[in-house]
Amino acid sequence: MADEELRWIEAALGAVSKLNVDETQPDLEGARCPKCDASNFAKVSDLYSESVGRLEDGGDPTAVRDGGMTDTQVVAKFRPPRRKSAFVLTAFVAAVVGGGAYYVYRRFGDNAGQVAAMVAGVVTVIVLMTTIRRLSDQYYHRRKRWNSLYMCRQCGQLVAS
Repeated sequence: MADEELRWIEAALGAVSKLNVDETQPDLEGARCPKCDASNFAKVSDLYSESVGRLEDGGDPTAVRDGGMTDTQVVAKFRPPRRKSAFVLTAFVAAVVGGGAYYVYRRFGDNAGQVAAMVAGVVTVIVLMTTIRRLSDQYYHRRKRWNSLYMCRQCGQLVAS
């Protein structure tokens, strides 16, 4: 009875985990590797998660697996893309325009300084928002490309679907 419940829970969790998967990705059935002419491909994201799992379980990190690569090589080469931060660019722009606003305040007085400070604030917010948007677009593009990448299990050739 407990085994049946466990299988049902695993099946339910598996179905929930695939809700976000893009179903429009083509399958590589019948495709041939351009390097070795084999037709056995593995999805890079699956290889990565399997390798991470084996390394966390204490498996042999030097054992050669699919494509002639070890688990440590797969984890190092095929890690998923990460989000980048907009903080550095925004802080730099805020420092530059803030310095300019301070100069205007010291040179031309209170009224011009207040206008310059408001302009500096608006410019900083614009840079922050556009940088966040650009980095987000780049991240999702890299993530989609990573999810559509396959590797030949024999020779290690990468193929994008």
